[in-house]
Amino acid sequence: MEQLQLLWVARSCVTPQSGVKAHTHPYYHMIYIETGVCSMVAGDQHHSLKQGQCILIPPHTEHSYSNETPVTVDYLEIKFTAANSIPLRISDSALAGSLFRQIVQEYPLLGRLADKPAAAYMAALLCAISEPDRLKEAACFQYVDASAFGELARNVIRYLEAHYQQDLRLDDIAAAIGHNKSYLCVAFKKDTGFTILDCLNTIRIRRAAELIVYSDHGFAQVADMCGFASVTHFNRVFLKYVGITPGQCRRAYPANILFGIPEAPATRSSRFMYSVLAHKTITPKMIRDLGLSENNEEK
Repeated sequence: MEQLQLLWVARSCVTPQSGVKAHTHPYYHMIYIETGVCSMVAGDQHHSLKQGQCILIPPHTEHSYSNETPVTVDYLEIKFTAANSIPLRISDSALAGSLFRQIVQEYPLLGRLADKPAAAYMAALLCAISEPDRLKEAACFQYVDASAFGELARNVIRYLEAHYQQDLRLDDIAAAIGHNKSYLCVAFKKDTGFTILDCLNTIRIRRAAELIVYSDHGFAQVADMCGFASVTHFNRVFLKYVGITPGQCRRAYPANILFGIPEAPATRSSRFMYSVLAHKTITPKMIRDLGLSENNEEK
């Protein structure tokens, strides 16, 4: 995270039946509970923080905390500034806890020499506690940009992305989504402009292309990992959708080609591979261009 600056790193405690009165400050304040239970009020929200949980309090947010138990609460705290705005968050991420402890352990030993590594740890820590927000925003779509579709189509794509390695049939998909097969196919095509089969095949070859470029797996293993019935089937579908064979793809697109590929590749295969190498989701238009849906029939 750019312009992140640590101000204060410490180990602290709240003795039984005591606490810190309501206050604000112009920087972020993070607290990680090592032992005990701490009662926290931040803004208009009340939280009971337990061992292994941390809270991020934004600047100028009034907050107070107290220990209403007979056991001392031990906690770690970090105060910092950041250029970007970060909302109040609570996390019980084990990774966040490990990073928090690493910062508190290392920073006092090295002093200002620890600024850069501590800032890197902090960036990772903030990333760890924001994971639920990122997953919610992404809506679990890894390969297909489904942001413009209705809930039914999104549910289908979500299911395809989670199960593309399996031998999927429309009956299985319809049963999982909870709709009649014929209705599902018509509704999906009407909403997206392409068929369920095209979407499934695009997801499969999108993943296959990643494996071809970045892994050392043979094509038989790639085909199996991506849900194709055989290498022959894999080769045929890959050629149809991408315009080149898997072998041509591996020779033409080594992993480092991203640094030389233009922003707007001219050919269909180049556009597809650019999206793979740039880790972009496949757009609806690209699926329609790749799949030539008007020639495909759902089975």
